[in-house]
Amino acid sequence: MTFISTFSLKMITVKSILVLFGLSLMLACSNQGGYNLKIELKDLPDQSKVFLKYIDATNSPITVDSTTVVNELATFEGFQEFPAMHYLFFENANGNIPVILENARIEVKAQKDSLNMAKLSGSDQNIWFSEFVTTSQGFSERANGIANDLQNARADGKEAFIDSLREEYMELQEEAKSYEINFAAEHPGSLITVLLIERMFASKAVEEQKIKELIEAISPEIKQTDAGKKLMSLWEANLSTAIGSKAIDFSGPNQNGETLSLSALKGKVTIIDFWAAWCKPCRAENPNVVAVYNQYHEKGLEIISISLDKKKEDWIAAIAADQMDWHHISSLAYFSDPIAKQYNINAIPATFILDEDGVIVAKDLRGAALEAQIAKMLP
Repeated sequence: MTFISTFSLKMITVKSILVLFGLSLMLACSNQGGYNLKIELKDLPDQSKVFLKYIDATNSPITVDSTTVVNELATFEGFQEFPAMHYLFFENANGNIPVILENARIEVKAQKDSLNMAKLSGSDQNIWFSEFVTTSQGFSERANGIANDLQNARADGKEAFIDSLREEYMELQEEAKSYEINFAAEHPGSLITVLLIERMFASKAVEEQKIKELIEAISPEIKQTDAGKKLMSLWEANLSTAIGSKAIDFSGPNQNGETLSLSALKGKVTIIDFWAAWCKPCRAENPNVVAVYNQYHEKGLEIISISLDKKKEDWIAAIAADQMDWHHISSLAYFSDPIAKQYNINAIPATFILDEDGVIVAKDLRGAALEAQIAKMLP
């Protein structure tokens, strides 16, 4: 069984879209008349049970209601205070169907053996939902085609073709990213927009200024939904670590168990670096950071790295292997690290560059861009 979490934002079309476009959905606008959810499921035997469920904050399925199938039809009626993604589970059928439960007439049509191809209709939110899924399926099919061609090219040793396919794949990713941004801009009244923005924000795939514009355009009604409130809370928390803000002080244990604080580095140009031994992009970037540190440390540069590792031995070994000869902190708590929470870290690597006054002047710079920023601050 597959559940779509409002936290992980995974796409409804399970297998195909996991590769590129994770998205979980919790959708729709309110209607005071209650909902009427009509389900037509071909080939499902009479008296088969149908369960209406939602996923709670612990990512567990909770049954809201149940009914039975008569002549391949089933119906749910009730009132939904806040629009939300729910799931239809069927006795005698594998899988589930995600549906936007809101106070409106909603129709679901599917075949017993192909629940993932279910058709939804009803309110604008359902229409937008279906539109998004259909387009994303198209992206996914193209991605799968490229993956198959790449596998064959590797088997045949066609290096030039492999390079061409990689470029095509990167272009497809950019096309998909542009589609999501445009969808969000064109559908400010859709809850899928809120979830898309949350994913963009968490993955740092889109510049913060663009995210700010998209958030400001969201309709007041959607901002009042649970998903909208969550996004606004995340965004408000992000403002505390925005460029121009004073860096939040923190402290934690270093490799020797001694407490180290950011304030101890006051008066220095400082890079706050969130990373982990298991993070391949982090490890790939470390040589660049080491080079910057070695070049500018004597001029006043300090680095304090916060590891999101779980095992101390992995953390210590990676520090030594990558020659990270600067300050380190870790609570060995993965993304539950208290400093990571203070700085709203949802993905790594993540960096904050502070001036001598402890003000954040840049974020998430890599390679040459990082070196250029430090060179400007410590000429």
